[in-house]
Amino acid sequence: MSESATADASVQPAGRFGTFGGVFTPCVLTILGVIMFMRAGAVVGQAGIWRALIILLMAKSITTLTTLSLSAIATNTEVRTGGVYYMISRTLGPDFGGAIGLTLFVSQAVSIAFYVIGFSEALFLIISPEGSALSHTLQSYMVPQLTTSFVILLVFALTFKGADVALKAQYIILAVLLLSVASFLIGGLLHFDASIFGSNGGSRAGTSEVPGLGFWVVFAIFFPAATGITAGANMSGDLKEPSKSIPNGTLMAIGFTFAIYLAELVLLAGYADREALVSDPLGTLSDMSVFGPLIIAGVFAATLSSALGSFLGAPRILQAMGQDKLLRPLEYFGVGHGPSNEPRRATVLSLIIAECIVWAGGLDLVAQVISMFFLIAYGMINLSAFVEGRSGNPSFRPRFKLFGWPAGLAGAIGCGVAMVKIDETFALISMAIAATTYYWLKGRAQGDWGDAKRGYIFARTRENLLLLEKSPPDAKNWRPALAVITDDCERDRAMIRCASWLENERGILSVLELRPHAGEPHQRHIERRDRLAKVKQVLHSRGIVAFADSVVVPDVSDNLDTVLQSYSIGSLRPNTVMFSVPPPGQDDRRGELIDMMATVATFNMNVVVYKGARVDDSTRKQRIDLWWHGQQNGSLMALFAYLASDHAEWRNARIRMLRVVKTGGEHQEAEQELSQLIASARMTMDVEIVLSEKPVSEVIAERSASADLVILGLAEKDLWDFSGFLESRDPLLAKLPPTILVRSTGEVDLMA
Repeated sequence: MSESATADASVQPAGRFGTFGGVFTPCVLTILGVIMFMRAGAVVGQAGIWRALIILLMAKSITTLTTLSLSAIATNTEVRTGGVYYMISRTLGPDFGGAIGLTLFVSQAVSIAFYVIGFSEALFLIISPEGSALSHTLQSYMVPQLTTSFVILLVFALTFKGADVALKAQYIILAVLLLSVASFLIGGLLHFDASIFGSNGGSRAGTSEVPGLGFWVVFAIFFPAATGITAGANMSGDLKEPSKSIPNGTLMAIGFTFAIYLAELVLLAGYADREALVSDPLGTLSDMSVFGPLIIAGVFAATLSSALGSFLGAPRILQAMGQDKLLRPLEYFGVGHGPSNEPRRATVLSLIIAECIVWAGGLDLVAQVISMFFLIAYGMINLSAFVEGRSGNPSFRPRFKLFGWPAGLAGAIGCGVAMVKIDETFALISMAIAATTYYWLKGRAQGDWGDAKRGYIFARTRENLLLLEKSPPDAKNWRPALAVITDDCERDRAMIRCASWLENERGILSVLELRPHAGEPHQRHIERRDRLAKVKQVLHSRGIVAFADSVVVPDVSDNLDTVLQSYSIGSLRPNTVMFSVPPPGQDDRRGELIDMMATVATFNMNVVVYKGARVDDSTRKQRIDLWWHGQQNGSLMALFAYLASDHAEWRNARIRMLRVVKTGGEHQEAEQELSQLIASARMTMDVEIVLSEKPVSEVIAERSASADLVILGLAEKDLWDFSGFLESRDPLLAKLPPTILVRSTGEVDLMA
């Protein structure tokens, strides 16, 4: 079949694998790899059982926190080809995503060599024990390195045929691996000796033949045993439901493998003395097993399956970067082959890197290099989740509920500390390489998707405000920049309080007192100064976080146009304006509002009109009623309801989404449509479809009389003829509790 360019990232083959085959099995096969057979005994012998268990807990804690961060990102966005790279690039932008993508690609490519080196080491330990004449002869002719290179070529050939062939082979490998695990676990239970276990409590002092290793060096050697958590995520483009499979499959794999490693370390400590564990960890494990040959089979299965997983994952990361057109040189590797879009060009590059690493060093050295690369990658994953969670973007609504931004921060700090403790110099060099890659990509990366940095920068200082202006707005990062316009902030305190619910410290709330004054300019200036102090005092007394401003003009209606054009802080121009409806009978104020509505209608701004009495702050709010009448206004109405329900005054309040239909056939269709909309929007609301022949106004008045806040839509024609709108709606508004009428420009997208 001929190759077809798939540089357009929108090309996405249908998912082929579920949670077990696509995530759980690849993760287990990678985690239960070379370290379990070749170095677990040495870890116990060098560190002692108690420190070995601490190392296990630390390694699993880092990878578990990273998985929580990964799961939050995976369930908050559509996941496509590229796995971790794709998710982070869509979270922190193409420059950050490119840095993590290149880091992950190199670490995965290096891992191929690492696992196959482990395979060769085990093979030659069987053929020629270390120190034997045959071993020296083989080493002198570089037979182990040549064998490793040949095996890498064999794994490459299998991978080159495609993911289907490779992933089908994993089930046979998994069966062999689990039989091997069962063999040494049963043997360990049968031969467990409490006295030997007690003698393996402390760390090893070391001898002239086999020197002792420090705690963090042992940690670095062991850490690759926990680094298979991205094996499933890197197959994201081949998963049927990545947002479900990635969290579930990865967490199950972590729990399953943790239990195996815990049992293995404990049983090894109760079977052999520390010198035997250090000098011959593989032989000791084989002797402990009920059937030694199964251990050899397990070594081969574990090492080759891990290499296979890395050979599948690494090229897909590079391919996704090429398809994103992140950098022109990478576009060559974005080309896919066949209907499954196999990344053959990127697979060849992975082969070249792995072959070069074979000649660079032994298993322990490569293990430490891999640990450093993976710690950088995991730190970036945690950092991206922390930024998303801490920024408070309304669009960050992950379906995975076990994540909180402190977990992302703890994971990032844990990775950084572990890197420094392992090797301070190499850690600084690695961090410098990652930072250099990031800054090199900054400004060069060609991706134009939105990222959460804009949300984080939103609340920062003037320097960051200047940076924010360079970042284009997008639906994912939409925030309410809400300007409350009033001529008397004290009289309209209830409206200002309502505005604080809708903004909920997720955007920018400003209160602009627009007052008429026919005097001279200096008199208006004095009036403005006094009124600005009053607005700030009102906000402070009510505990409302908002920007205060006051504009005194000769005529409010005539000058509103100028105010709306110029009212902004850099790029933080208001996208929503809010007014209050005067009660019936106040004809002068109503006439002024009618004139202002005609002016506002000419601007591309969302409009919120508030009707309500004084708000009782001592009463906890219980229910918000949102009357749905279409997507145009509905998305903004729903987002305002979501933000208000998350406010301290509305915590745990119930949101009802209501819609009126005339027939039974419409009832079922409307209920299904709104339920699907809420599920896709990742919101919690109760859908109620009202079947009634009565006028809609009567239904709304009956159903929402007991609500604490009602949200209704406002048509564009109503802004132009606001006088007629008030005349027709006054009877309904008089029967309702505090109500907001919303007119949206359509820029808000619930699916973002």
